[in-house]
Amino acid sequence: MGNRMRLVGLVAAVGLLSADLFACGDKFLVSARGTRYQRPKSARAASILIYADPSSGLPAVGGVPVESVLKRQGHRSTTAETLQQLSALLAGGRYDVILAAGTVAAAVEGLLTAGPDAPVVVAVKAPLKERPLLEAIDKAIERHDHNARRIQARS
Repeated sequence: MGNRMRLVGLVAAVGLLSADLFACGDKFLVSARGTRYQRPKSARAASILIYADPSSGLPAVGGVPVESVLKRQGHRSTTAETLQQLSALLAGGRYDVILAAGTVAAAVEGLLTAGPDAPVVVAVKAPLKERPLLEAIDKAIERHDHNARRIQARS
């Protein structure tokens, strides 16, 4: 009986230690390896307006322009450099999210009209990192969609 228990224990230990070796797929989640940011399956591409006022400065994400990071995730982006351009773009188009530096986010919110389709303002703080930026955008999209559904339900 004692030999059987030792054999079962030895087989279990070998099985646990070699679990990474027999996993199917790319061996992506092996211990000591990190994972990259992956968008949830429920995430959708959004129309994003970037307010990059030269005086407030919207920094790049690790040396890469914000537009490139957004395009890689499937978002459509448009950039405005002045408040006049921003208000003209808001009047002429439909946007889900507006990215603005934290110092000018209140001024941008003042330009928005209340409504079911009003974009959500995301205040960006330096230094920008890709994962927190994309998570903030995904949360803003969820909030935008939730507001639109709530107002449609009232109608």
